[in-house]
Amino acid sequence: MTKTTTKYKRAKMRSKARSPRRGGTNRSWNIVIGAVVVIGVALVWLSASTNKSAAEVSPKIGEHWHAYLGVNVCGTWLPNAPTFEENAAASNATARAGIHSHGDGLMHTHPYTPQEAGKNATTGRFLAEGGWSLSSTSMELWDGTTHANGDECTVDGKKEPSVVQWATGFPGKPWSGKAMSGDPAKYKFRDGEIVAVYFLPKGSKLPKPPGADDALANITDEIGRAHV
Repeated sequence: MTKTTTKYKRAKMRSKARSPRRGGTNRSWNIVIGAVVVIGVALVWLSASTNKSAAEVSPKIGEHWHAYLGVNVCGTWLPNAPTFEENAAASNATARAGIHSHGDGLMHTHPYTPQEAGKNATTGRFLAEGGWSLSSTSMELWDGTTHANGDECTVDGKKEPSVVQWATGFPGKPWSGKAMSGDPAKYKFRDGEIVAVYFLPKGSKLPKPPGADDALANITDEIGRAHV
């Protein structure tokens, strides 16, 4: 073997050692691209599925639901939510409220927009459209006072720190008075349901709102029309 041949072979080996292994790199890149595509398709499908599910959940646009809302502050029931039919939460000051009040204690729910329909038909949505607010830590309703967890209530002549609590039930059925967990504003009420919000000391009895059964049994819509 000549020196020239040996030198040529060594140069060829060095060249191979320096050359990038493109096959492996291409395979890795293809795997990454494929994963991105799969994730993208899955996200699009999930988004479409979620939107479809939300659109199919009652109350839909065109349906009409009613639920009762009672509020107890320091042992005293507030009067019914005042009448309102304009959406205080909308940018348009004259927008109609799809979840509104006729002053009868009921949350009249016939959504005009997807933001009021399906899973968005919540106690908090009703209150926001009326210009009020509620959370698991505070509430500012039509009594014009902010009640925050830790503020004191005088109940039966005794001052105690109080908290926002809530319970639900149905007319004609035993009222459990069981305190629910979570944010009451996010609660999606059901047609014919009673929702009660309280600002009371922990461990207090959570009574059923008086007049709730009668209100749901004698529903009237606009202009005093009986609901059919």
